[in-house]
Amino acid sequence: MASATTVRTAAQFSRRGLIAAGTFGLASAAGLGVLAPASAAELGAEAPTGAEEWTEEFFTRPETREGFLVDAMDDWQLANAKFIIAAVKGHDLGEEVAVIALITAIVESWLYNYEPAVDADSGGLFQQRPSMGWGTYDQVRHKQHALDAFLGLAEDTDAPGLLQAIPDVTRWDAGAAAQTVQRSAHPERYAEQVTAARQIWKRYASEVAPFTA
Repeated sequence: MASATTVRTAAQFSRRGLIAAGTFGLASAAGLGVLAPASAAELGAEAPTGAEEWTEEFFTRPETREGFLVDAMDDWQLANAKFIIAAVKGHDLGEEVAVIALITAIVESWLYNYEPAVDADSGGLFQQRPSMGWGTYDQVRHKQHALDAFLGLAEDTDAPGLLQAIPDVTRWDAGAAAQTVQRSAHPERYAEQVTAARQIWKRYASEVAPFTA
């Protein structure tokens, strides 16, 4: 039996704590991706203080991949979401393409430009792999390049992006479109984030200018 000194507080297992530890899972890494738990406040529970008292509510609390909360996005996530919208608008693409890009970034990286390679050599907002033709180590972690590659608009990548793989993308289901590009072992996870992605678009699209650099 573990001693009392080995008991860890719930705060150690916060989403940001996992990111800082370099263990924040991604969609293609053993199902840990968007399963990473949010903070107690985000889950609607009181944050623990002092010595823990593990309760039945804690033992049985549902913690699903649908726990991405638009209202709980931090500054980095918000900036990345706005950039995706701005760049999509800059390419004269609309809401449907933005939603596909947003759900992909939410599922793959929780809207962080993730640095360490967790699943093989994957990295960045879209967890693209250099070994699969998405660009160099630095390119897949460069937000503009990563998004252009995902959209199929980058000139120096071998992997087929969204508009290359699906010319009539606006007629597709968003989750199916994301899966066509990403080829995830868990294709159902993209559709789970459509509501959040549309909420982000409706909330910020009107205030974000197109990015055309």
